[in-house]
Amino acid sequence: MRRILKTFVIPDGKPAGTPPEPGPDVELEAPTEDGLLAAAHEALAKRGQRARAVSFTPTGLVAYAEAAR
Repeated sequence: MRRILKTFVIPDGKPAGTPPEPGPDVELEAPTEDGLLAAAHEALAKRGQRARAVSFTPTGLVAYAEAAR
């Protein structure tokens, strides 16, 4: 199955409560839903980010990420 991951990046060094900034959309492909979750985490890690939350939506996935430490 193929899905689009919409990303939102939590800005580094900003005060608490600052809204996340829209990031790039990423196309994922995996044979199962569990595989899609793993692929989402891998795609974020390749961008130097760490997922704070990854969720399914009716049309794909959404992730909130921050810079990996």
